[in-house]
Amino acid sequence: MWWGRNPGVWWGGVLVIIGALFLLANLGVLNNLDWNVIWPLVLIAVGVWLLLARIGPGSGYADVDSAEAREGLAKAKLELAVGSAQVDVRASSLEGDQLYKVHIEHGGTSPRVELDRATGTVRISQRPDWFTGARRLHVDARITDAIPWEVSCNTGAIRGDFDLSTAAISAFDCKTGASRVDVALGSPKGAVPIRVQGGALTVNVTRRLGVQVSVQASGGAVQLRADRARDDGIGSRSWKSDGFDAAKDRYEIAVSGGALSIELGLR
Repeated sequence: MWWGRNPGVWWGGVLVIIGALFLLANLGVLNNLDWNVIWPLVLIAVGVWLLLARIGPGSGYADVDSAEAREGLAKAKLELAVGSAQVDVRASSLEGDQLYKVHIEHGGTSPRVELDRATGTVRISQRPDWFTGARRLHVDARITDAIPWEVSCNTGAIRGDFDLSTAAISAFDCKTGASRVDVALGSPKGAVPIRVQGGALTVNVTRRLGVQVSVQASGGAVQLRADRARDDGIGSRSWKSDGFDAAKDRYEIAVSGGALSIELGLR
């Protein structure tokens, strides 16, 4: 049903009709217009539309698939701009010269996958649907590990699984809501920032044996587990591996938010 897919068209029609009724009433054309009757009818129409948007064919789940070739790109950036979602990102060896391969299962407004070749930015976004509310969204993204990546996300509450263990990562920056974020890291090149900001956060980071890393956590109640160390408290907590200060190649992890549960381990 078109009204489930195009709420702007439906609401535009409603506003035009209401505006026309006001105009005709002010011009004296509709002298007997009873607004005590009109307003309940408008509310009933809105309620019916919301129900149809939920249960009609336009409210079902659909798929979006996208893939692009690398075509000489030496580095790339993945941007995620979505609401509440399940997000799975995995770096791996893709077929041929593929840069990325994305599969999205969604309800509501259709997500967009766009590649800006001038900057090497792959952007996955979904326009909010203010009238029908949150719908199921599952983003499954595969990115090539043949080139370095920067990963950035600006999301609502997510369950995010980022397996970047085979890729060279220049930065990871996630601004989110009350979320669980799992990140698997490979070997760093230089000092690589890993930042997660949000509300109540559960953040799990794994890395290979010998990879040097530091953790800075700031929030309300903080639970920090780093290898076999444990540091719980209120406010800020920090930890770093024994060889971190002398290492040129290392990860610098910063997590900030409300109630924080952070675990750093080996895999």
